[in-house]
Amino acid sequence: MSIPFVILFRTPNGYYFFDVNKNEFVNVQKSSFQYLERLLNGEKSTEPIPEELAKLQGCGYLATKSSVEEIRHPYSKFISTFLDRKLPKITLQLTQNCNFRCKYCVYSEEHNMKQRTHSNKRMSWETAKKAVDFLLAHSADSPDVNIGFYGGEPLLEFPFIQQIVEYSERVFSGKKLTFNITTNGSLLTDEIIRYFEKHDVSLMISLDGPKEINDKNRVFADGRGTFETVMDHIARVREIAPKYAEKLQISMVMDPLDDFDCINAICLEGHDINQLNIMASIVDQEYDGKETEFSEAYTYKFEYQRFLSILSALNRFPKSKVSPIVYHTIASTIADNVKFDAVRGLRKIDAPSGPCVPGQMRLFIDTSGRFFPCERVSEKSPAMCIGRLDKGFDFEQTDHLLNIAKLTEKTCKNCWCFRYCTICAKKCDVGASELSGDAKLSFCQESKDMAYSKLRQYLLFRELPFFYADQTRLVRKEGTVA
Repeated sequence: MSIPFVILFRTPNGYYFFDVNKNEFVNVQKSSFQYLERLLNGEKSTEPIPEELAKLQGCGYLATKSSVEEIRHPYSKFISTFLDRKLPKITLQLTQNCNFRCKYCVYSEEHNMKQRTHSNKRMSWETAKKAVDFLLAHSADSPDVNIGFYGGEPLLEFPFIQQIVEYSERVFSGKKLTFNITTNGSLLTDEIIRYFEKHDVSLMISLDGPKEINDKNRVFADGRGTFETVMDHIARVREIAPKYAEKLQISMVMDPLDDFDCINAICLEGHDINQLNIMASIVDQEYDGKETEFSEAYTYKFEYQRFLSILSALNRFPKSKVSPIVYHTIASTIADNVKFDAVRGLRKIDAPSGPCVPGQMRLFIDTSGRFFPCERVSEKSPAMCIGRLDKGFDFEQTDHLLNIAKLTEKTCKNCWCFRYCTICAKKCDVGASELSGDAKLSFCQESKDMAYSKLRQYLLFRELPFFYADQTRLVRKEGTVA
């Protein structure tokens, strides 16, 4: 038997191979698993192929090469339609200035390598108006549209925000129009809170944990800590607009060199943000040229909270005692498991997952009116610019960003992680006019590790109802057992 295009998984309850072409797990006997294991390890053997595997081969499993013959994203031919008629959102960079100087910030003057730095550049009313009109003209097929406010610190420009909101509400009709803002929260006033509540502006405030964690990195321009100021403003939102506060979100950037229990303390010790929606992410050091490091204290405690979150999802541990940060990841995993079985196998003409249609999901417009796929990419990189307000989209460039797998076509065709790749154009960006295949490949192992973990969790939740039925029966509120 030749080496098949599979990857192996072993659990306490079974032996599996994941058939990459079919995007399907197959449960096999231990002897079959060990046979495949020896093949994949390059061990030569004269023993006959197990009957079980021979039957599976006859049914189309265990092919020896990828089904993919050509890398081409299926949305390539629809890019112009998506961008001309289906824009659902724009994010406006109102200012490049900020009253904070967060030590990990990608716009930091001290640590920045590939991104812009803080500046006094601000968007003009003419540019903002053109941007709103552009969204209006390019959202014919989008029933819902959203305008986001970004910085720097966008609340430095609150009167400007009011001007944009009120103009947008006048020109959009027949669509659901919403707004959102990402802010450090230090400039919130009663006037701003009430205005945002009235106009249903979704509010996300950045906060990185309790005082000792937050104030290590999130500081004012003069070096003072920001925790007390931000927490006071969060409390004020809840005091004068309690219904609005229920939808308030917290953006938490975690430094994995810190102790996870310390980061998480703000969620479990009765602080004002205990009941708020927390969107957590690891500090982004890609544009600093640094590799993210994880402390043992962070890793072990995060994994323990993951275990508790799984128990909580099964109604076997109180949700109130579980980290909301980690519980959110487990809830996302469970949601992804539902989607997993609907994902198709590999096709003759196909492309790895990872890239979105550049600009279609979250078009970012900087202060000068240039277009970028989202707010996370470098504004200094020529390869990341996909157009501008006065000229429209550069469809050729958007196609390049969508089809980044062509940079490494041979490798991508033969990669087991094809359907679960997380690499987007940002990972290929070296600040030049062309994207880099070598830069892309440097993120492959990280992407594979994430995919492998996701597939393992899929198996876990698939096995639980069968092997641990008594332990996973859901207890209804009235006390009966499902």
